[in-house]
Amino acid sequence: MYVLALDESGTHSGAPVLLLAGLAVHEADVRLLEQALHGVLTQHLTPLGLDADQYELHAKELKTPSRGRPARPPYPATQPSEWVGVPSAVRLAILSDVHTAITTLAPTDPAYPPRIFGAVIDRSHPRYGPVKAADAYAYEHVLHRFDEMLGRLNATAPSHQRGVIIHDRRQQHERRIQEQTRIWQRKGAGLDSLLQVPLFIDSRASRLIQAADLVAYALWRHYQPTSDQTHSTGLWPLVDTNDRGELSGLIHITAKFRQCPCPPCVSRTAI
Repeated sequence: MYVLALDESGTHSGAPVLLLAGLAVHEADVRLLEQALHGVLTQHLTPLGLDADQYELHAKELKTPSRGRPARPPYPATQPSEWVGVPSAVRLAILSDVHTAITTLAPTDPAYPPRIFGAVIDRSHPRYGPVKAADAYAYEHVLHRFDEMLGRLNATAPSHQRGVIIHDRRQQHERRIQEQTRIWQRKGAGLDSLLQVPLFIDSRASRLIQAADLVAYALWRHYQPTSDQTHSTGLWPLVDTNDRGELSGLIHITAKFRQCPCPPCVSRTAI
């Protein structure tokens, strides 16, 4: 069984793109990935006398940790991030090393490698740009592409593989996404290899969810107008590839995809 962990970026107004992306890992390698990520934290935090178990891997907090804010009705007060007290050089080293841990993870069975899936939707797109339409469209794409990979594997794999999707808990859209998935299933939209609907859990309880945050943030930075590719370069080899050689695991919805230089768009226009 494969477990696909997902996270989002660009849900706020004014964002240039909406991005839904994450990492799919075979069940035999989930613990292996967790140990690798936890090992990076231990390596950097133990010399500072800090307990790695108390730190959540969150890319944005590693780069610029929140210092909290006082209550401003109707908004409650927020607490400072646990990362505030960690030196910047250590935080950035952790961010670099956890991405390396993800991109170099050696699967237990080479037939079932880790894979990246995602959908990036330009807000300027006339059809898919609006927030609600983009959200549902991104999920539909990612779920179907994950299901397609499982179907491709099952055509030759010695044992049948199923898939489950987990997502950081977001109360504002959890019920809507689960209901939308049921609608797709009832309409016979495929998804034959997926178990139930996406499961929403607390990111602090899962290093795999935290890995999805790291993947989503790196890709989000890649698709900004300034295109920061610091951590995205090593991710492209992990994007699922179909039989035609396209990076089919990730789709970039843009009105000018034929001119777009991102690897998924290039892989489609080159064929």
